[in-house]
Parts: sequence; C-alpha cells; structure tokens
Amino acid sequence: MESRLIETVRQYILKHRLLTDGARVVAGVSGGADSTALLLILQQLGYSVHAVHCNFHLRGEESERDQQFVTDLCRQHDVELSVCNYDTRGFASAHGVSIEMAARQLRYSDFERT
Repeated sequence: MESRLIETVRQYILKHRLLTDGARVVAGVSGGADSTALLLILQQLGYSVHAVHCNFHLRGEESERDQQFVTDLCRQHDVELSVCNYDTRGFASAHGVSIEMAARQLRYSDFERT
C-alpha cells in the first residue's frame, strides 16, 4: 500500500488521539474498498486488529461473496475475524423499524459485544 496514504492515516490517528500505540482495534470490514484499505493500513501501522463482518443477507449471492472475500482476506493477513449473520428483514419486521435501522442496531450490538 502506498506509504503516503499510510502516513496520512498515522498522522490523523496521532493528531486526534484516536488510538494508543499497539492498541487493539475492532474494525468493521464490509469487503468494500474503504474498509479493506483501513483494515490493511491499521495492521501495517502495528495495531492488533479484530475484524467484524456483518452479513445482513439483503443482497443474495453478493452478500455471500462479500463474506467469503473478507474471510479470505483476514486469513491471508492473519487477522482475527468475527462474522455476524442476521435475519435483518425479520428483525426489522419484529421491531417495527426500517431495514436500515435494523441493520444499524444489529451491527452496533455486535460491535459492542466484540
């Protein structure tokens, strides 16, 4: 990964006092470019990263491909991974909330637990 990007992230973390050296970090990894890059940068900066991938089962096979990608990525980079699977539509219906709100509540709950 480009060293200038890594240095920019390092400086941002330091400037805003987001993490201490060697901190254990829980990172949500969707499989998209942003979260994948963040995971790899945090690891390169020396943080102990625990990845969490949330599969909301809202996009059929694409959801499964994302989960497999994150699983393979974490295995290749020796990153601890927790995968959370949800019946998001069922949760939304049972709690009378939108799909977006259901996904947020489910995700936040697992991030807190991790």
